[in-house]
Amino acid sequence: MKLNDTAPIMPPTSGPPPWFAKLAEDATLEATVLKRPIEGRDKIIALIKEAIPLYEFQEFTYKGHVGDNFFLESYRSRINEVSIECLVLAHMNEKGEVDSLVVNHRPLDAALLFSKLMWDRVGDEFRDFYLTGPQFAAMEATASGPEFLK
Repeated sequence: MKLNDTAPIMPPTSGPPPWFAKLAEDATLEATVLKRPIEGRDKIIALIKEAIPLYEFQEFTYKGHVGDNFFLESYRSRINEVSIECLVLAHMNEKGEVDSLVVNHRPLDAALLFSKLMWDRVGDEFRDFYLTGPQFAAMEATASGPEFLK
């Protein structure tokens, strides 16, 4: 059973998540779909705005604070008709600002596709953070593994 299958879907809400407006100027974003971290609030916001339209929907199973310094989201969706699940963990510093985000997309084939689709969407400033078409194809072939593992 997958993580998001263990909890009921939450009622839909409108607007951005609460952590979005609290991003620190020097915030860092680490993600499964990125080759390396993104640094800076403006860059993170720009990339999130590019990413949101890739989701066909977002069905949240959890949104809330975990302890005093973390906010967690868990949701499922589809991109290009491929099922994808996501966990977002936001860390808040002593000022209440989000200084780091970790975004985990899964399964691997969906995360690879998400990265390649982001490469298609973003401008030159951000393309080297995502998988190119040939890199996606090579990773996808590697991720599928030998036939005897299937």
